[in-house]
Amino acid sequence: MEEVKNMVNQAVEKQPEIIKRFNGMIANQHLAHAYLLTGADGIGKKEVAQWVAMRLFCINLQGNQPCGVCEECTRIMSGQHPDVVEVAPDGQSIKVGQVRFLKAEFSKSGVEGSRKVFIIEHANKMTTSAANSLLKFIEEPSGNVTAFLLSESRSLMLPTIISRTEIIELKPLQKARLIQNLVERGVLESNAKILVRLTNAADEIDQLLENDWINDAHKALEKWFLTASNGDITAFVDVQTKLMALAKDRLHQEKILDLMLLYAMDLLELKFNQKEIAYESSRPRLAELAAQTTVNKLLMVSDIMLPLRNKLNQNINFQGIVEKATIELCNLFKMRG
Repeated sequence: MEEVKNMVNQAVEKQPEIIKRFNGMIANQHLAHAYLLTGADGIGKKEVAQWVAMRLFCINLQGNQPCGVCEECTRIMSGQHPDVVEVAPDGQSIKVGQVRFLKAEFSKSGVEGSRKVFIIEHANKMTTSAANSLLKFIEEPSGNVTAFLLSESRSLMLPTIISRTEIIELKPLQKARLIQNLVERGVLESNAKILVRLTNAADEIDQLLENDWINDAHKALEKWFLTASNGDITAFVDVQTKLMALAKDRLHQEKILDLMLLYAMDLLELKFNQKEIAYESSRPRLAELAAQTTVNKLLMVSDIMLPLRNKLNQNINFQGIVEKATIELCNLFKMRG
């Protein structure tokens, strides 16, 4: 039951304005028959949809909020409520057979009441035939039905689906909230602050946390950059012995380049007396370096770092990109002032 109550709270905390909006629609009986909720993974799309379902079925509302502990709420969260049906991709896609099942459910009266709610996760992964199969219901809904289609972006959906749903774009989570979520999961606060600078997508964050990758990358890049900032060419060795082992696929290669760029950004922040930086654990050394280095040279550091992601997108070899940047940094910092 505590997990259900936490989900209710998460929906409100992640998307308070959206929850308030749905509360008003429900109170005024203006709930539409189909919604397309868009936004990055982890932003609260499913929590919002489940909150609405619980708000509709809860038998013990607390100040227009679902209680999170009654039988209706707990059955919705456990996927056992007969009138709240969820569909997710079967493998890489949502197939036409899954949509046919939904349509059959759409045509039934509510098992325990007149209302039914359907939640379709990653709706953008419907095959074309599955999406076309869903169109008729969305265009001509039968009964007291509300459907939620969840997608990272409206641009990933068929125009015919978009035109038949009410689109609600969820706002990105505030960084402070994301950091708090990660710390509650056991992530070091220093690493959590770095993660939220890299991405707000839950699936990417999970990948970067896997096998303590973000912690290893933080340590390796700290050694690499501080060595290079001394003009020490042994930083070149760190590329081969440390960074390449961390660059196991395209996502991790991209994030390594992003982490490199954060050093250039931190130096400029410190040069202009800004308080917030990504690499808090390296603040003393970075502050010293920023104080000893001219603005022009710090801008040159940024000029080295900024194009790196674009080079990777042009399919230039990752190791070559990082090795060249390392040599340029070492040569730059050998020049004093």
